Amino acid sequence: FAAGYDDYSFPPRPRARADNPHFPMSFAAARPASVPACIGAPASSRTRRAGAAPSRYALNTSSPRDRMRLTRTRASGVESVEAEEPVLLETPPVGYPVEEPEPPTPVSSSAAPPLACPVSLRPLDERGFAKSSGLQYAKTDGIWDLTIGAAINAKSPNPASLADLARSFLPKELRGLLPQSSYLGTSTFETPQVAFAYERGWRDSFKRAGFPGPDEEFQLAESKMLPFARDRPLLDASCGSGLFTRRFLKSGNYGSVIALDFSEAMLTQARQFFEDEGLLTDGDREDVAFVRADIARVPLPEASMGGVHAGAAIHCWPEPRSAVAEIARVLEPGATFCGTTFLSPKVPFGDDGTQQAVDAALRELASAVAGRVGGPRGFRQWNTRDLAELCAECGLVDFAADVRGGFVFYSAKKPEAYD
Repeated sequence: FAAGYDDYSFPPRPRARADNPHFPMSFAAARPASVPACIGAPASSRTRRAGAAPSRYALNTSSPRDRMRLTRTRASGVESVEAEEPVLLETPPVGYPVEEPEPPTPVSSSAAPPLACPVSLRPLDERGFAKSSGLQYAKTDGIWDLTIGAAINAKSPNPASLADLARSFLPKELRGLLPQSSYLGTSTFETPQVAFAYERGWRDSFKRAGFPGPDEEFQLAESKMLPFARDRPLLDASCGSGLFTRRFLKSGNYGSVIALDFSEAMLTQARQFFEDEGLLTDGDREDVAFVRADIARVPLPEASMGGVHAGAAIHCWPEPRSAVAEIARVLEPGATFCGTTFLSPKVPFGDDGTQQAVDAALRELASAVAGRVGGPRGFRQWNTRDLAELCAECGLVDFAADVRGGFVFYSAKKPEAYD
């Protein structure tokens, strides 16, 4: 190689010498180290925080290929000086490819409740269609009807009974006068009169039995369901007029809230209260759903609920064992089921076993008098041992009860998944 070329470059690069016309010494010696000799990639994770917009551009001076060389002449010969620090520019050079920042992913504070087909118990899509069964369900006046037989693409146009025929002639608001359930504990709350009166005096009468009132009952429920249920879907089973559903929604502690009841009149009243309190100002909300369903066939996917609440409800259920089994199915492992109900009159000087035996005998006697041994009677009063055994039969653990006169607040938890 000639003396005027760099021995370590290919193709040969001219050295910066005073006698080299291709690289005048005056420019090489005068240019400061902060002047960019080449432009590298936009400043990335090495020069800016992750997620920040790339508004500054760095010289890629650290790689051997793009490293900037400055030279000066000393008495002993030519010396190379490398600029190691990156140079930042506020704007990219003309023609330089700019990496567009990714738009931020919006964070949703709520999620649509996960509803399911009551036949297959598989999730519904946003249209109410169940791919697993081919059944299509509809929402009318903001209320989903997810009872078996309610699919709009499989419903018979002909009335199934004289009661159904008579009900079809009534205005929607009065159809509850002919209840669809034959069980007294359910049919009572299908009537529009009870739906109207429930929060206008009916519920206040519970205080005589020892119920502390909705606000304290709400606090008892949250003390058991939180913190596990935070930001998760919550089921308010047998919600009635939405007395607790509204409190759960207003708290902001849950990802979504499902108001479930068999009574269409109660759900209609619940929606009305939501509108009156400004909770449904612009139509339906994504984080709340009103669902008509059978508590013994809960139309929700398995392990989809962060908590289940049933306030003053279990004494009205026709099949409490099936209902609690369904609740256990939809609970996430680690989630809590809690509720309130009426206790049976206390047997003087009797323990829990005696109380349980006396209650069972009285239920059989009442059924025999009614002429329906073992059949549904209507409302049932409970004792703590029956509640504890019912929860255990359905796989729930850590049963606890808070007894106050004829009132009991109970809770049980679904255990973590077993290996």
